[in-house]
Amino acid sequence: MTLLGWQRFGDAPVQEKRHHYTVRRLKFRAPVEKRVILYLPIWWVLAFFWLLKEDWDVVHAADLDTYVPAIIAAKLKGKQLVYDIFDFYADLVMLPPHVRHCVAAFDIYLMRFADAVIVVDPSRLRQIGKDGDSSINIIYNSPEDSLTSSMTDLRKEQWNSFKIFYAGILGEGRDFESVIHAAKEIGDVLVEFAGFGYYAEYLRSISEQESHVAFVGTIPYNDVILRTLQSDLLFALYDPSVPNNRYASPNKLFEAMMCGKPILISDGTAMAEIVREEDCGFVVPYGDPGAIKHAILTLKENPSLCRRLGKNGREAYEKKYNWGIMEERLLKVYEGLQRNKP
Repeated sequence: MTLLGWQRFGDAPVQEKRHHYTVRRLKFRAPVEKRVILYLPIWWVLAFFWLLKEDWDVVHAADLDTYVPAIIAAKLKGKQLVYDIFDFYADLVMLPPHVRHCVAAFDIYLMRFADAVIVVDPSRLRQIGKDGDSSINIIYNSPEDSLTSSMTDLRKEQWNSFKIFYAGILGEGRDFESVIHAAKEIGDVLVEFAGFGYYAEYLRSISEQESHVAFVGTIPYNDVILRTLQSDLLFALYDPSVPNNRYASPNKLFEAMMCGKPILISDGTAMAEIVREEDCGFVVPYGDPGAIKHAILTLKENPSLCRRLGKNGREAYEKKYNWGIMEERLLKVYEGLQRNKP
């Protein structure tokens, strides 16, 4: 199995062996944020010709930016196609209604060419106009359970007070400022950031000025899990006015649940529904510094509440959201493809 990716930045190797698969990166520099759309046609051409010359049976395309070249290559070669929708591109950013309608209609039309469609949360079915469609597979963005008994005994290092951690894309439409200000006002709280994106340099600059903020840049996934275990609280405060954020299913939520840590989530999102249902964190209005400060202070002053919310999350992960369950669903998708193979 080969994983084809777009190496837009950084210096990762062009080819890399991992376990039972190979990572192949097409190196082509491009920005991370909105301007990346200008570079998509070049990526499509590069990906299409790579798919055309390689030997494969099924192409599993993640999101519209890989699905377009995958459709053409799959149809030309008479191969099967899986469309895995992490983000519905019509709702990634606020668009004029007529533009949004055109992009959404284009994406939904292309779905008919897939042999199987996967979404990462049931709420996505409403977003793509497929509510109640049992033919679409729901596979949550859950991490593999990587905890060991020794890892669960880890304690915070260097900083002995309340620690808040965020790892991921440091993009627009996410509230970092309120958490930073709340931590400073409360005192004896460290906010640690890892990742890349629009706010990366700003957060790096803040960390050099404020002792309660730390920025560690892009780190390996194993370090993300270790730092999560060494934290007291995670957060994913996405602006619900951005349509795609309302349906987001970020791995930060499931990483917090897997690690038995509470999480702070924005109201009006699919994530908030899970947090409320499983009682594994706090839900606050987006951009409400007072509510965010109150939630952090409540958890800081009540370690037993932190432990209870974290325990609830871990139990929900084990019973409903762990990768073992998702893996079985994914294998069933491929078993169905095998049965229907031309």
